[in-house]
Amino acid sequence: MVEHGVVTILAVAAVAFTAPLFADLTLCLLGNLLPVRGARTAGKKAIRLAVVVPAHNEEQMIARTVASVRAADASIFIFVVAHNCEDDTANAAAKAGAQVVELNDPQQRGKGAALRSGFQAAIDAGANALLVIDADTVVSANLFAATCEALESGARATQCRYEMEPPNTESVSRIARLRALAVRGFNVLRPRGRAGLGFSTGVFGNGFALTVETLRRVPFSVDSIAEDIEYHLRLVCAGVRVHWIEEAFVHANLSPAGSVQAKQQARWEGGRIGVARRSTGQLLVANLRGNWRAAEALADVWSIPLARGIVILLLAALLPAPWVRAYAIGCAAVTLAYVLGSALLGAEPMRDLAALAVAPIYLARKAAITPLVLLNSRRRAEWARTEREAPKP
Repeated sequence: MVEHGVVTILAVAAVAFTAPLFADLTLCLLGNLLPVRGARTAGKKAIRLAVVVPAHNEEQMIARTVASVRAADASIFIFVVAHNCEDDTANAAAKAGAQVVELNDPQQRGKGAALRSGFQAAIDAGANALLVIDADTVVSANLFAATCEALESGARATQCRYEMEPPNTESVSRIARLRALAVRGFNVLRPRGRAGLGFSTGVFGNGFALTVETLRRVPFSVDSIAEDIEYHLRLVCAGVRVHWIEEAFVHANLSPAGSVQAKQQARWEGGRIGVARRSTGQLLVANLRGNWRAAEALADVWSIPLARGIVILLLAALLPAPWVRAYAIGCAAVTLAYVLGSALLGAEPMRDLAALAVAPIYLARKAAITPLVLLNSRRRAEWARTEREAPKP
């Protein structure tokens, strides 16, 4: 009897931990079967878009980013915020053609502080819409036109496709390809599905845009490690929907594997847990007041990473409980559809699917950083630059 009770508790715990994830994935997969819902209003408004690039010790990357923006639209204003830099980021950005805002204040250590400074500089220069680009990013040639079109059509906030920069096809490792595939699922397939169902797509910290009117309604007063997630939840609670831009993209560099990548992932996952803990009450209140998009946002923010969900399902499938095995099989089917869908959204789906051969290594690495994730869930915001390879000339 005692053994049966323990099995039941473990099975229920497995379902409780994984249900938000697989419910949200199921919704997003269904949404991908529907056309993306765009913004539509009776009259268009003029948009004066400016680009804001927060940069912390990005001397090696910033010139390429500014050049990418200028190549897409030479007339657009670019504000690079050199935030507590110890290198030559400011001069490199200025030489590349950006307007530089220097923020040197040890008390303001998060990315949110850099964005607030950049936003204010752009607004003072006459912008009425702001597009955030990370300092290690290249953009598609149509990004600004597509963003302006969406904002002119009534969107108050937008997010474009955000993926890891395509690696060299011949030399990329399977682990790196698998990591890029995981990012595509989270940053492309899931928001596309939300857009198809009319939910808010999310803010991913790179490639998102806001009107100044939205910024005044929902100030960017977030300073957590996961400031993009926290701000998106505030937008949802305020009734602001982030619209998806399917046809444009930003690409960022994939961080090196090993301890650097593990620390970056732990910071992000830990920050997400902290945001979920702080935002749950607000989302529940918003949902009770009739804000139906808040329910999906709540499921999303409490979704554990897919890799951890798979590990829990594998362990749950070992329990002598037929009903939890059936649940695990159903979630496995959802996972298969999700991975296949994410691969098909890329340029080389067969190579991406072949990378699944190293999935056990990937899962083991994710499990190994769990203590670090929990530690980061309670840390204050601090902008730690992720080491990356400098772009080749």
